Amino acid sequence: MFSEHLQRYAQEKYELRLPFLGGLKEEIERAMERCTLIEQVLMKFLYGTMPLRDAGEYDFDLFLGYVRHSIMVYEQMEWCQEIPEDMFLHHILYYRINTENIEDCRRFFYDKLIDRIKGLSVREAVLEINYWCAENGTYEASDNRTISPVTVYKSGKGRCGEESTFAVTAFRSVGIPARQVYTPRWAHCDDNHAWVEVFVEGKWHFLGACEPEEVLDKGWFTNASSRALLVHTRTFSDYSRDSETECLGKEDLMVYYNGTATYALTKSYEIQVLDEDKNPAENVHVSFEILNMAEYCSVVNLYTDRNGKVSLTVGLGDVHVRAMKEGLCCEAWISPEDEDGTVLVLKKEAEKSGINAWVDADVRAPKDYPVNPVKLTKEQKERNRKRIQEANQMREGRIAGYFKEGEASSYPDETEILRLSAGNFDEIYNFLSKDQNPDRKTMLNSLTVKDYKDARAEILENHLTGAAPYRKKWEENGHLDIYVKYILCPRVLLEEMTDYRGFIEEFFNEDEKEEFRKNPETIWEYVKQHIGFETKLDYKTICSTPAGSLKLLQSNPLSQKILFVSICRTFGIPARINPVNLEAEVYETGRFVSISGADEIVKDRTEETGKLVLYGETDNLWTYYQTWTIGRLKEGQFVSLDYTGLKFSGGVLKLDLEPGIYRLITSVRLPSGNQNASEYVFELKKDEEKSVTMRLRAGSLDDMLVDNMLDDFEVTVKEENKKEKTVPASVLMEGKSNILAILSEGQEPTEHVLNEMLEQKEALESLDAQIIFLLQSETSLQNRTISKVLEAIPQIKVGYISFDDTVEPLARRMYVDPEKLPLLIVTDPGLKAVYGCSGYNVGSVNLMMKLLGLSRNRL
Repeated sequence: MFSEHLQRYAQEKYELRLPFLGGLKEEIERAMERCTLIEQVLMKFLYGTMPLRDAGEYDFDLFLGYVRHSIMVYEQMEWCQEIPEDMFLHHILYYRINTENIEDCRRFFYDKLIDRIKGLSVREAVLEINYWCAENGTYEASDNRTISPVTVYKSGKGRCGEESTFAVTAFRSVGIPARQVYTPRWAHCDDNHAWVEVFVEGKWHFLGACEPEEVLDKGWFTNASSRALLVHTRTFSDYSRDSETECLGKEDLMVYYNGTATYALTKSYEIQVLDEDKNPAENVHVSFEILNMAEYCSVVNLYTDRNGKVSLTVGLGDVHVRAMKEGLCCEAWISPEDEDGTVLVLKKEAEKSGINAWVDADVRAPKDYPVNPVKLTKEQKERNRKRIQEANQMREGRIAGYFKEGEASSYPDETEILRLSAGNFDEIYNFLSKDQNPDRKTMLNSLTVKDYKDARAEILENHLTGAAPYRKKWEENGHLDIYVKYILCPRVLLEEMTDYRGFIEEFFNEDEKEEFRKNPETIWEYVKQHIGFETKLDYKTICSTPAGSLKLLQSNPLSQKILFVSICRTFGIPARINPVNLEAEVYETGRFVSISGADEIVKDRTEETGKLVLYGETDNLWTYYQTWTIGRLKEGQFVSLDYTGLKFSGGVLKLDLEPGIYRLITSVRLPSGNQNASEYVFELKKDEEKSVTMRLRAGSLDDMLVDNMLDDFEVTVKEENKKEKTVPASVLMEGKSNILAILSEGQEPTEHVLNEMLEQKEALESLDAQIIFLLQSETSLQNRTISKVLEAIPQIKVGYISFDDTVEPLARRMYVDPEKLPLLIVTDPGLKAVYGCSGYNVGSVNLMMKLLGLSRNRL
């Protein structure tokens, strides 16, 4: 069934991995002996290529379940017979897709799908499976922990990384090669996205996960992806690399492939790095970065060859490049207009130009270009609309069915938690209702919303029991909140929730426990001494559980901090991961003290800090991860501190920071997707107070204008005889410029916009443009504010649209949030949109009138 080449590869990788499996080695080798020869080849391939932490987290039989299922579909599904060997290994067999919790779930998905796709071609099966995915999962914003595909099914929701993991699992379960596709950051807006590619009829095709269409190679992100700077896929091994796709090389365990050219116009760039003597510098780390969320996000990491060179193909926008080696660095912007390669010269950070001064950068996003211009017929659109409505009803009905009103009524304060738990209702309810211990409710309220979807009652129970002996002390000294958050709570960061207390209690002897309680710093000493990290054998974005770290004596730096905190909590020591800098801390004498952030452990820990005072013009200009960030230089790169939610007060913000080199970044995102950015690099010393006046560069009116062609849509209007007729929007909008206002009556943002219209009544009446209100139905006219505006400005036209079919495509086309209404769009005559915004922005009506005049002058 499999080539000799694969058998040799799997055996070699497996033998190289065995020394790192610690005490699990003999157990795995014994289990391997009971497998068939074919199973052994695939199991050795998995154990030889998987993130090392997975071997310590999951049992042998879990992986064997994936192997046996993949063999079954290979033998039974006709379309599997033509699939190349490496594609089978990477995109059908492989158990891991993202950073999800792994469960043996392929048979579950197979049983749900197999009867539904019988007799279909592989192309038809793909489309049908995606409708099934929509019937069982939809988008929901959430934290970065990736839940399993089974949890997505039970909860009916997931963010795009979880939706795509869910869909890829569904396709692989029936033998259709599938992979997750990812743009780490968009260039034109502060976000990212993941979707799916499937291998059909000898070619990779894309589709939106849980977002079905009637055809392949279409999704809401088609235009957005044409503006991408980077789109990539990844595999967990380098077995038979894809020769048709640019390989971005290895980063730790992963092999990355550049898929940008499938979606966008691209250009190849060559960077040469020179040392201080202007000689080519070999093995220099070169980071390609996208400005997004007011920080430089590293999306590709390469190392220079003997000529000091690296090359990369990216979309046609501006990319920030930073090169670093042994305390030296250099950086630059690369742009589509650059004809020759860029040359960088390494220097010390403090010797670079721009220290203690604001440096501006005008950052351009790629323009959209119809690389994949698939059009649907009217019949296809109608069929798709109907099936999506049915899918939504089926999903919502199934998820609502998990909630048990009778049981929940006994816990009115926890009703929302029980509702959010969806298919995990019984687990949460069984834990909550076991007895009258008040800490049951307290523990549940200490968890994340996502935890309610997959936390197990048994694990919660063990944490409740394990923490109980330490409760009295903290209650008596008036700090029960410290006990709840930093001893009782089983959630440390984004790791899988496990019964680590029981494992840790058994792992250490009594003498070690006593020493740990007396001196928490010895816990960190133990972790650093005994827990290693093999960066090339792991997937750095997955956190290990505490038990997994101790089983393998191996885990990444963040997981080592999670282990430290878990040991502390097990032995009654309040501890946490600092949310700002991700350092491990213990609570001592009324404050948290960093343990992992210190260069060395000292008995008398004192904080060494300086103070940064930031002066901003007005408080509402400064939103962290939107208009500004601050990062600290660490191992050659600036790492953003997480000050989410922190506000300026009276135009001032004071921060206590550790000594070091820091970088402030500010950014204004323009409607075109371009950014006006500025950065300020400075050094802060111990006990120093440094003041910086913030700089934020607003755009001009010209910067507000875009050129986005809208897809036509249907609008129902009333004629003079009061009969209804449905016409294309392009007919309504021809001849004059237009302001389209999609309104959600009664909601506060819509009310604000309508009140602004009343204030601007005279200007709007004399406007040489049509104002068109687009509403859901005639009942919207009963809204008092809408009727007031229509009475005050009688020339406003009114039309009715299907919000389900129309709002999201229009918002996506304008690159604004489809979840926020009102949606306001300014167009030239016809369907060419020149401005769009969603939600309420102060002065939006006045701005639209100014832009109309500017746009007419441009025609």
